[in-house]
Amino acid sequence: MRLAVILPDIHHPYHDKACMNAVFSFLKDYGKKLSWLILNGDAMDCETVSHWMKDKARELEGKRVKKDYKSFDEEILTPLENSVSPSCKKVYMIGNHEDWIDQAISKTPALEGYYEVGTNLNFKERGWIEVPLNGSYNLGHLTVLHGLYTNKYHAAKTLDIFGGKSIVYAHTHDKQSHTKVTPLEIKDVHEAVSIGCLCNRNPTYGKNKPNKWVHAFGIVYIMPDGQFNLYVPNIINGKFIWNGKIYGGKK
Repeated sequence: MRLAVILPDIHHPYHDKACMNAVFSFLKDYGKKLSWLILNGDAMDCETVSHWMKDKARELEGKRVKKDYKSFDEEILTPLENSVSPSCKKVYMIGNHEDWIDQAISKTPALEGYYEVGTNLNFKERGWIEVPLNGSYNLGHLTVLHGLYTNKYHAAKTLDIFGGKSIVYAHTHDKQSHTKVTPLEIKDVHEAVSIGCLCNRNPTYGKNKPNKWVHAFGIVYIMPDGQFNLYVPNIINGKFIWNGKIYGGKK
């Protein structure tokens, strides 16, 4: 039996620090036991190259892509690396926010070789597996995605599109699940599960607008035959309980 942790939608530097502190506390106990650590998209917000910000120079004053990479590495990536064993497979999935980098390069090809996530964070040298936008990664019989849909019943939509697969994803920042049993094999049960986010639930651009975002992350046990159990603990006020222990809540 092997263990994986999936961290959804951190959106650094707009991450929820209390939530991330709870995750790092959890990794002190379980990090060295992990076979996989997966950032499944939008780990970085990439606001500095967002097409949504092209006419908002005041909000971007003093912000630079290189600064974003440096602070993300220092505050998130390196501490995560230090939390796991050398044998742990580290996976970085490109989300729609990181894809803004590629969109910027497409508009200005001279940036190629300077802006890319993997290049700036030295993924190859550091042993990170980079999964491209809309790509997938398998944990036994569980397929990990960043996520594609944001409609009301996005879990059902995801399961319909990826029929015959069990899916875990993020992107929507909320929790939702949908199950399906094929009439051809009633024992063959599949499920699509969205696992929340680790970002600030009230970002400045939201202007205090209510949303259904949920702080959470994924813990997966994978059995030798590829079957799995997925757990998605809610993080409430910076705290959650796992195996009878409270993680987080300390300043």
